[in-house]
Amino acid sequence: MAEEIRNDRKIRPVGRIFLVLGVVLLMAVAYVAAVMLQMSDEQPKLSGVSAERESIPRMQPAAMNSAEALAGLFGAPLPYLPGYAMTGQGDNVDYEGINARIVTLQYSGITVSAVRPASAAPLLLRGELSVSLRGDLSYLHLPAVLAEKGNARCVYFSSADAAYSVYAPQAKEEDFFAMLDMLQWTE
Repeated sequence: MAEEIRNDRKIRPVGRIFLVLGVVLLMAVAYVAAVMLQMSDEQPKLSGVSAERESIPRMQPAAMNSAEALAGLFGAPLPYLPGYAMTGQGDNVDYEGINARIVTLQYSGITVSAVRPASAAPLLLRGELSVSLRGDLSYLHLPAVLAEKGNARCVYFSSADAAYSVYAPQAKEEDFFAMLDMLQWTE
């Protein structure tokens, strides 16, 4: 009888651990949602366009090798890797009943994606990755969230006008962060 009581007590700390892990996971999800949907005035304004919550005009679908040209069609600056060969495409997608513009820049081993309006940010999420609880990340002067699983890594960040992701399916952590440091905005 005394041994059964001791065994029951051993289970309780395990249950508490799962409870704590569940709370931490919920906090991580809330943090990602807050960062991805944040539209505060504290964020730098990257273009003359105000924060958009309505459908935006459709863009001309395009495939090209110029990040600057795609940014012009997209209507907002794009993060890109200067000096690296890339292919890009832009198109329109329907998101919750509104038109959204989406652009993808494909580099060797890296994909940079952007969606406009920023309220369509969930289109960029990669469900197979787990969010890391790190408050020290910002890229191109915007707060960022890191998601990873194994060697797959993705950083999400957003401005008032657009949301962005940079994804590497196979990258060592130090290589991924070195690549992120090379990102620049199109003009």
